[in-house]
Amino acid sequence: MKKSTVIFTLVIVVILIIASAVVLSSLFRPARANVFSVTTDKDLYHSNDVMMMKILVNSTGFTTDTSLKIEGITDTFGQTRLSHAMRANLTPGANIFLYDYHLPTCSKCSGLDPGTYPLNITLEKNGTVVSNMTITVNLEQ
Repeated sequence: MKKSTVIFTLVIVVILIIASAVVLSSLFRPARANVFSVTTDKDLYHSNDVMMMKILVNSTGFTTDTSLKIEGITDTFGQTRLSHAMRANLTPGANIFLYDYHLPTCSKCSGLDPGTYPLNITLEKNGTVVSNMTITVNLEQ
């Protein structure tokens, strides 16, 4: 009877050690995050419109030292017209970021022809890309 008690106690101790390791590893695992969706308020924009963007970032935990970068609308001279970075301290679950951008004049003189332009949305942590997404916007005069 004493031998079965020792074996039972050892089994319980092993189970507790494994359970503790699982719980501790989940507590200290770095949070993961990704750009889940990016939407704009319209499908088509004209010169000097204001484009309203909604960016949804999902995170598995609390994250600091994170930034969200929005870049795009490169003109015919090679100049990127939209370049914005914002601090993105994340909480577990869905994080919503709103950004309004006043579009430039769309004309041959400004180097911005009517057409479709990509926007790159990048989530970075300590300068390292964690997640990114590209959408397109349509510009006309």
